[in-house]
Amino acid sequence: MYNKLYAKIQEEFDHIADTFIEKEIDVLADENLITIQSKYNLFDIQPYFAELTNEVLAPDAKLTIESEEDFDPETDDLYEYKINFENRKAYLKREHYGDGVFYSTLYVYTEEYHKSFSVYQNKETVKATNLSYLYLKNGMPHQFIECTEYGISLKTYTLENEIIKKYKLEWPEHNHHCIGELTFDTHQNLVMITETASDGRVRILFDTTVSTKNIEEVLEKLEAFLVENIADQILEKIKIEEPVYCILFEYTMQGPFPPTIAFGVTSEIKGNFEDNELYKLYNAPDMQYFSENDEPNPIDIDFYPVDIQSNYLITTSYGENIPWQNEEACELWEKQVFDTYLRVCKRLMHFDFSKSFTKSENFLVMARDFEKCNEEAFYKKMKLYISNNK
Repeated sequence: MYNKLYAKIQEEFDHIADTFIEKEIDVLADENLITIQSKYNLFDIQPYFAELTNEVLAPDAKLTIESEEDFDPETDDLYEYKINFENRKAYLKREHYGDGVFYSTLYVYTEEYHKSFSVYQNKETVKATNLSYLYLKNGMPHQFIECTEYGISLKTYTLENEIIKKYKLEWPEHNHHCIGELTFDTHQNLVMITETASDGRVRILFDTTVSTKNIEEVLEKLEAFLVENIADQILEKIKIEEPVYCILFEYTMQGPFPPTIAFGVTSEIKGNFEDNELYKLYNAPDMQYFSENDEPNPIDIDFYPVDIQSNYLITTSYGENIPWQNEEACELWEKQVFDTYLRVCKRLMHFDFSKSFTKSENFLVMARDFEKCNEEAFYKKMKLYISNNK
C-alpha cells in the first residue's frame, strides 16, 4: 500500500515544476482571495510546524504588515499570502528574496487530505523543493507525508481527545524511526516536544522555557557542561594509544552549540609541527578521531544530555533573531560565543587526561568556527594563555 503511495508522491514531486506556474497564475487570478503581507512564516499544513523548528512567534508579534512602520526592508523577511477569509485558509505563500527570487507554496484542501507543494523560483528557473500531504481521519490529522529531493518521510499521529500527543516519524528507505512526544500544560498549551530515536537518543525540539532565560546565564551553563561533563566523558570513553597534540571543538554561528569534537594525533602531522599551517593542524574533518565519523575510530562523546539541550535551542534562536544587517549586534554575539569557547579551552588545558591519552609537547585545546576559519585567533589566545601560566 505505502510503496504505491510513495511512488505516486515521488512521481508527482518530480513533475511539480512542469505545471506550477500555470496553477500559480490561477490562484493569483482568484478574486475570492485576499492578499496579506507579513514578516513571518504564518502557515504550514504540518501540525505544530513552528514549534518543530523552534520558531514560535512572541505573543505580542504584529502578524501583518499594514503600514511602512510595520516593515523594514533592510532587516525583515517578507511573506505574501493569498487567503480566503470565508474558510480562513491560505492558498498561496511566497517568501520574497528580492530581484525576482522567491520560494512559493500552493495549497490544496479536500476532505481526505491537505496538500502543499513548493518551488524555488527566479527569473530563469522553477525547481521543486517540497511536496507534502496531511491525511485526515475523522477530520483530524492522521499522517503527514513529506517528499523532498532527499527522499520521503512518514509521520503518523496518535491523538487523545482530539489533541496530538505522539507521533512516529519514519523514513521508508532507512531502518530508523523516531517517536515524538508532545507535552501540554493544564490549559492544553504545548510546552515541549521531544523525539526519541530508535537507537535511544533523545532530542528536545521545543521548550517553552527558551524565551525566558538570560543569554549570559545560558552561555555560563554551556561552558560548565563543555568543561566538566565532556572532560568526564573523555576520561571514561576515549582511549588513544599514540600521543595527542590537540582536542578540537568546531562550531558554526548558524548553531554555535553543541560543537563537534576531534582529537589530533601526532602521526597525522606531516614534517615538523612548526612548519605546518594552522588550518592543516586544526581541521576536524581531516582527523581520524572525529565525532562525526563512524569509522574507523568512532568518538562516543554525547553532547545531548536532556538537561542541556534547551540551552542549545536558546542560543540558536538568539542568533537567528539578530538581523544580519546589524553588524554591531552580530559581532557582539560572535565575540560572546568565541569567548565562551576560549574559556572552555583554557579550563580544559588543566585537566589530566593521561587515563585516555598522552599529551604531545605541542598539546593544545582548541576551538574553531569552521565557516569563519578563525583558528589563528584561537591559537594566538591559547599560546598567550599558556605562556602567561607557566
